Amino acid sequence: MRSFERIISNIVFSLCVLLLTAAVFRPQLELPGWLQASGRMHPVLLHFPSALLLLMLLAIPFRARWTNIPEFRTLFGKGLLLTSLATVLTALSGVFLSLADGYDADLLTRHLWLGTFTAILSYVIWQLWTSDGLAPSWLNLTSVAGILSLVVGSHFGGTLTHGSDFLSFSSNEEDESGQVRRPPVTDSTAIYLAAVQPLLQAKCYACHNENKAKGGLVMSDIRKMLEGGKSGAMWVAGDPDNSLIIERLLLDMQDRKHMPPKGRPQLTADEIELLHRWIAAGADLKKPFNALADTDSLRTLAYGLANSAPAVQTSGKTYDFEPAKSEDLKALNGPFRVIYPVDYKSPALSVAFFVAAEYKPAMLEECRKISEQIVSLKLTSMPAGDDALDVIAGFRHLELLDLNGTRLSGKGFEKLAELKQLEQISLSNTQVSATQLEKLASLSSLRKVYIWRTKATEEEVMALRKKHPAILWESGYQPDASEELTLTTPLAKDRDKMVFSKGELFEIRHPMAGVTLRYTTDGTEPDSLNSPVYKGPITINEHTQLKVIAVMQGWKKSSVANFSLFSRGIAPSTSYLLNQPENRYKALGVVSLADGLKGESRNVLLNWLGFR
Repeated sequence: MRSFERIISNIVFSLCVLLLTAAVFRPQLELPGWLQASGRMHPVLLHFPSALLLLMLLAIPFRARWTNIPEFRTLFGKGLLLTSLATVLTALSGVFLSLADGYDADLLTRHLWLGTFTAILSYVIWQLWTSDGLAPSWLNLTSVAGILSLVVGSHFGGTLTHGSDFLSFSSNEEDESGQVRRPPVTDSTAIYLAAVQPLLQAKCYACHNENKAKGGLVMSDIRKMLEGGKSGAMWVAGDPDNSLIIERLLLDMQDRKHMPPKGRPQLTADEIELLHRWIAAGADLKKPFNALADTDSLRTLAYGLANSAPAVQTSGKTYDFEPAKSEDLKALNGPFRVIYPVDYKSPALSVAFFVAAEYKPAMLEECRKISEQIVSLKLTSMPAGDDALDVIAGFRHLELLDLNGTRLSGKGFEKLAELKQLEQISLSNTQVSATQLEKLASLSSLRKVYIWRTKATEEEVMALRKKHPAILWESGYQPDASEELTLTTPLAKDRDKMVFSKGELFEIRHPMAGVTLRYTTDGTEPDSLNSPVYKGPITINEHTQLKVIAVMQGWKKSSVANFSLFSRGIAPSTSYLLNQPENRYKALGVVSLADGLKGESRNVLLNWLGFR
């Protein structure tokens, strides 16, 4: 045996012993922070040695084909030894990574031991390869065992990190037509189901599910999500600034506690603002859109995000038309007009427009280049008028059309008669009348029309349903004149100012006009008849526990808003910092600790002190 192989062999043997020991005594294993952190390299390292080992093991049973190549046995043996070294190192980093919490115990055990077995077996196979006089059947048998353990162990590893359905090409929420069911958003839809849950599913479930619960937090199950994880509950209803989820989202990207982790899809500013406003409003899982005023910022933001993707996504269908030219897609795609395939390797395209201020009719006109491939078009809240129908009528394979919030009046709907594939059209928040809606009934393939908040009255919608029962005419929630809805909770005009000098004023606001605010300052619960009416800013002279409700004729009173307002105490004569803050979070230095100002929650770089 050459010295090179002898050295590498001794290293691999020593690592195998270390790997087996670490696997056996893993529950009692304690590692220094830097060594445990090296386990994070496991997902990076595993792909290359796994693929290389699989190829070499597959080649062993067919080795007779290459025996006529000079030095084949020696070269293949060196490659097998180096592959074994990489495999053992990968398995060892996996053991280190497993010391972090949040993984399904059963899946982790299976993956860990199959990985350990595969790594040690790779070294055994190299020993068999270099042995003389050994029956070839033993080498073939061990290579087959290595292939099986590698494939099964990799499957458990994939399930551990990506979920039990990570190899599935279809959703378990598909209907018989192969479409993913996503309920349309109406006035009676819960804000959590329409906007918050899809956001958490897209950005958080990958690390917080039944199989991989980082920090002990499972978000894929509502009951377990509300229980929280090892660091406590995800949020404090009504207090987003002291909610763990908001805190983690606003941490510096380099901070190991920042969520989602670096390298994962991050939340946008609007998505963070949605969570902040939803928690501030009480984090109610069942509160629907119609429980909020039309002008409520949470309602507006949630509805916009809930409709940022087509209500139904085509999946599993086959199309016989040619794909669009790549140069056309490249030219048309941009930040305000996004074009993407509706399914893996499908020629069918979905087109969505964003930011109304950037919309120009020419942007829709330019889509004629890919008119044959468009099956889904989303113009939600764009300033598109009836003239847009001239262009849309040319998208003859169109199946889903979202015109919610556009400037359509419906004049020209007869131009859509050529859309023989159109199944769904959304016209909510438009000026379309029942007379214009009647024209859509001639579309033979049309099955769903969403028309809440149009000019069509409920009586006219009922007539449409009766006359055209094959079409679902969804008008959303229609409030009963006798029904009382609950008012939203009053808000502080400046939600970040809670410390006052003597005599300073505190202001309250409510988004709805005509609402009366009643309050108490002695800690008792306010009522709608006897408590003082808020008529202007309240003077703060001492620590005050302010409780406020909103009342209005024909509405149920709001829940109580609690404000703990503090008066300034004795100012320190001298103060200094033992440790200097992070460069990005210096605020005003030590002054920020005694200036009586609360950090601006919407901009942590403005007046927050941050330490690492």
